[in-house]
Amino acid sequence: MQWIEEADGVFRGGGVKGIALAGALQGFAEHETKPVRRWVNVAGASAGAIIACYLALDHTAAEMAALLEQTDCARFEDFPRGSKLLGAGNLVLNHGLARGDEFERWFDEVLDGASFERVKKEPEGGRERDWRLKLIAVDVTNRNLLVLPEDLARYKLPGKPALIDPDGFKIAGAARMSMSIPYFFEPVELDHHETGRSMIIDGGTLSNFPVWLFDVDPDVVGRPPARPTFGFTLEGGRGFAAGLKAARALVPWSLRFAFEIFHTATEAWDERFVSHSTRVRTLAVDADDVGTTEFELSPQKQQLLLANGRNAARKFLESFRLEDYMNTFHARPGG
Repeated sequence: MQWIEEADGVFRGGGVKGIALAGALQGFAEHETKPVRRWVNVAGASAGAIIACYLALDHTAAEMAALLEQTDCARFEDFPRGSKLLGAGNLVLNHGLARGDEFERWFDEVLDGASFERVKKEPEGGRERDWRLKLIAVDVTNRNLLVLPEDLARYKLPGKPALIDPDGFKIAGAARMSMSIPYFFEPVELDHHETGRSMIIDGGTLSNFPVWLFDVDPDVVGRPPARPTFGFTLEGGRGFAAGLKAARALVPWSLRFAFEIFHTATEAWDERFVSHSTRVRTLAVDADDVGTTEFELSPQKQQLLLANGRNAARKFLESFRLEDYMNTFHARPGG
């Protein structure tokens, strides 16, 4: 099978550890014989959503890595009045140590205020409107997995009478929902059209890694996949509670322990239930000992994560054969 230099990508979350996935993207772009330089459809949860958004707006892997290197992630710890102590109070009152507003402002500026209109697909064969970018979040009130932007059409903004128009919704706002790490960032509140006020949190809380999201059934659409989909995930690193550092003393032991139990359970689920169609197209990057919320990451650690990503991508592509690829419908690109 002839190699093509474009693919679809699905990116798993992991907080600050997601920097390693930017390194993996660089590794894909730089490979001598199997490069991927254009990512057509992209999806992600949590930190993976941030990467997906940036790629969807036609930025390169190198630009992504440079952006993350230049960004002071500590600014996203927007505790009330900059105080971790007040953050503990905010956790009790508003369900999160940090507000999350600073991240949304920063990312909206990075994306030049883009809405989902910018990533809408051209109409095809009478199908409903669709987008090249999909972000994963969770409605914990209604116990639903959300794929944004399409599922936004079932909600209203608080205090607004009309349902949300997904095209006009800002991408940074959807990314804010997808990266709302429970207990660390305040959940985003929306009004469900049937059930009322709902709390939206990090898509990674379901250990969600939808590498199947862009798969098509050739028997239904009458054609094989146009390109492969690659999944990017993380292994190793530390969970949320480990990344709290100085704030750990302010968070009740029971809360830290509950989160670690959940984190362990979701990781174990991923390790146990991986199909062949997921494994053959998924790249795992070592996150070393970096914590999910270790926002004050040293330049040395950043470089380590980027290098781990590039090395993992090189090893993956060296052993990857397009002939072995299949999606969840057992279909291969082009035939």
